[in-house]
Formats: sequence, structure tokens, C-alpha cells
Amino acid sequence: MNYYSIFLSLILSVPTIAQKQFVSFDNEAVRIIKQKEELTIVLPFNILEGYHIQAAMETKDNLIPTEIIFEQNVNYKIITQNFTLTNYDIVVLNEFTHRVLNKLLEMTITLKLSKGSINSSMKLKGQLMYQACDDKQCYFPRVLDFKMTL
Repeated sequence: MNYYSIFLSLILSVPTIAQKQFVSFDNEAVRIIKQKEELTIVLPFNILEGYHIQAAMETKDNLIPTEIIFEQNVNYKIITQNFTLTNYDIVVLNEFTHRVLNKLLEMTITLKLSKGSINSSMKLKGQLMYQACDDKQCYFPRVLDFKMTL
């Protein structure tokens, strides 16, 4: 066995270290409104106190904007998705002002249900991609996976 094989074996045997998440998905506070073949869903996310994440738009200096993507599903089609509750704050970094999000962030989406898709096992899965900062530094971008039963 050569040294590269030993090194690779050691690297693969070390458990992966989970990165700290600065945002959490509040599954219990999700609100669902059903209207005929459409569902309107409000997805709440909590940002840890003492941290902020970059705005969804208007980011500067190579900072990464906050974005949510959803996994496609044959049971529904996403009609709209908008950030509907945002707590903006202004932070000054390197003499430049930045709009950032703190405390609570909500995304509201509207789904058009497919014919015959009404069953209790439908899931909505997505990812929140964000970059968090505190008053001293910005951290590497994070991805928060979330899912819920419709």
C-alpha cells in the first residue's frame, strides 16, 4: 500500500464536521392556506441573535445574496415565491453600507396542485442558501436543507 492510499483512507475515515448553522427553519410556525387547487405556504426562518445574513438582492463587494430554491415535484407546480417578511438592517463594512437581514425571514410560495395529487404524503423540499456575518467577520456560505409535509 502506498502513502497516498494510507492518507486517503485516513481522510475518508474521519467523520465530517457539521458546519454551524446561523439560520433555522421553524417547521411548527409554517402556515398553509388552501384555496381550491392552490396552496399558499408561509415558510418562517429564524436568524440567530448576533448574526445577520446578506439581503436577497442589492449585495455588494462579492457577498453572496440569500436565495431559496425548491425541489421540483410532480404533485405541484410553484406559481410564485417571494420574500414576504424581511427584517432589514443597515451594516457598515469597510466604509460601505450594506442591507442585511436579521431575526426573522419569511418566504411565501403559492403551489398549483396537479390533478389527483391530493394526498397526505406530499412533501415540499428546499434549500436556503445564505452567507452569515457578525459584527467582526463574514462566514463561508451555508446551505440549510428544509422539508415539510403538505
